[in-house]
Amino acid sequence: MHKIIAAFDGLNYSKSTSEYAMQLSKKINGFLTGVFLDDRTYTSYKIYQLIANNGISEKKLRTYKEVDEKKRFTASKEFDEECNLKGIPHIIHHDKQIALIELLHESIFADLLLINNQETFSHHSENAPSRFIRDLLSDVHCPVLLTPSDYKPIEQLFFLYDGQPQSMHALKMFYYIFQDFGNIPIEIISIKSMESNMHLPDGKFIKEWIGRHFKNATYTTLKGLPANEIVHHINKSKKHSIIILGAHRKTILSRWFTSSITDVIIKEFDMPLFMSQQIN
Repeated sequence: MHKIIAAFDGLNYSKSTSEYAMQLSKKINGFLTGVFLDDRTYTSYKIYQLIANNGISEKKLRTYKEVDEKKRFTASKEFDEECNLKGIPHIIHHDKQIALIELLHESIFADLLLINNQETFSHHSENAPSRFIRDLLSDVHCPVLLTPSDYKPIEQLFFLYDGQPQSMHALKMFYYIFQDFGNIPIEIISIKSMESNMHLPDGKFIKEWIGRHFKNATYTTLKGLPANEIVHHINKSKKHSIIILGAHRKTILSRWFTSSITDVIIKEFDMPLFMSQQIN
């Protein structure tokens, strides 16, 4: 039984993350942990809202704190009740220290982490991916599924393959967690430079592996700038898909899964993104 953790901001509860976590847990008969990051340094109010004639208003502070506590309680209660209704084995953690540190520590003991791709744990609006998501992906200790704004059942898989071990590792981890998805169509996409040939990197080996794990696979090799080609090609699909890609470490060795390209993928596609990195 795989352990799945779903991370939530209780002040801005992501129902799509909850839905993906529950549906996927049910599909793989997993155990689901709802991690509510109740960071004491993160609130829904700002300091200037507490200012009164004589400085900080203790009454306003108590009122705002009570509102935040109620929001967080309501969010975790909703998650708990929905899991019970769907018969999903689960537990809830309330982590009250620094959100990023707590979540990275939780990821050590998980098979998969789900989190909404828009999470910031900040008062400030940020373009996707936020600094929180960037930092999380750089140091996380398990595979991550970034969830979009709305839940949609999965109909197709896209695997972005650059011939490097990191990308193949991501596909392996995806399959080991979601073996039932071996029946879903998967397209293996590789991008090559204009001066290169159209041969799939290590084509013999990857086709051997894919053929023993996925029943309906197609292979696409494109030429051009990876970010442009990926966005253009995947946007042509009308099916609800998951994109599978390799590492996001700051020391990444991949030829074209640089942070900037991963950022483009997160920004451009409102669909689940599965990412995994090898721990050296």
